[in-house]
Amino acid sequence: MPPGWVSSEVALFVNPTAGRGRGAHAARPAASALRAAGFSVRTVVGTGAEDAPARLTTAMRLPAGRF
Repeated sequence: MPPGWVSSEVALFVNPTAGRGRGAHAARPAASALRAAGFSVRTVVGTGAEDAPARLTTAMRLPAGRF
């Protein structure tokens, strides 16, 4: 990425069990706010900290525009 360049595509990582279920409830308004700000949002739902690295790696390997 060139210096100063910002992607309009983001991945929102969600742990639905975080905060006794608050993670799942916070995801939709967070994604909506990002979309309203002009971002293309891909929501990635995990099962906990254990699977986050694998899900992050998978999301980062997707080509631009695949969100």
